[in-house]
Amino acid sequence: MAKPLNNGSLSGAIGNIVFVNKGNHTYARSKPANVKQTASTKAAASTFGWVSQQDKKFRFALAQAYTVITDSYYAARHRASMAKALNATPTTASLTVNMPQALEGFEFNSHVPWGKTCHFYIDFTQGNNNTVECLIPALTLGQNIKPPKAVRSAKLQLHAFMVDPNKPNIDLMTISSHELSLQPLKTVPEALWSFNVPSETGWLVVLGTVTFEFRQAHVDTNLRGCSTYLFTKGR
Repeated sequence: MAKPLNNGSLSGAIGNIVFVNKGNHTYARSKPANVKQTASTKAAASTFGWVSQQDKKFRFALAQAYTVITDSYYAARHRASMAKALNATPTTASLTVNMPQALEGFEFNSHVPWGKTCHFYIDFTQGNNNTVECLIPALTLGQNIKPPKAVRSAKLQLHAFMVDPNKPNIDLMTISSHELSLQPLKTVPEALWSFNVPSETGWLVVLGTVTFEFRQAHVDTNLRGCSTYLFTKGR
C-alpha cells in the first residue's frame, strides 16, 4: 500500500503501480509479475546446479594435478562444455550417455588460443590391449608453434589421466606425461608417446599445455601459455 511522504509524494504500491522516490523526483512503474516455476523449470535449475557443482570439482582436481594457464572467464566456458560432456537430462537430473568429446578443443586461455598458436596435430591410436599411442609430429618453435613476441623458448607438456566426473568426489588418476623443449628455429624430431590405460570406469583425457619463457622478466600472465583437451574417450 502506498503511503504519503512529508513532501506530498507517495511511496509504495497502489494496485499494479509502484511509486519510487529518488531525490526530489517520484517515479511510477508497473509492479513486476510473479514468476511461477513449473516442474520442468525446477528440474532444469536442479540439473544446472548439479553440473556446476561437478564442473567446479573437476576444475579444482585438474588445477591440483597440473599447471594450466587460464584467463579470467574460462570457468563459465568450461562449465558450458562440461554440461555437454555430462549430457544430463533436465527432467530427472540424471545422466544419460556421457559425451566427453565435447571437451576436446576447449580453450583455457582466450588471450593465447591453442587453435591459433599450435599448428600441428597429434595422432591418437588405441590398441586392443588398452595401450594408447600418440604420434607427435616434428615441431619447430616459430613454425608449428606461433609464440607471442620476445619468446626465448617453449615447453610442450602432454598429460594423460582418468577421471569419473559422475561421482560425488572427483579425483584425477594420473597415467603418464610427456614433455618436449623447443628452441626457435630448431626442429624437434617426431616422437611416439605410449601409455597403458587402467581398467577403471571413467573418462580418458589427454591435456596439452604449451608454456613460454620470455627474454624479459615481467610478462603478463595471460601471455605465458595455452592449454586444451587434445583427446577424450569414455569407458
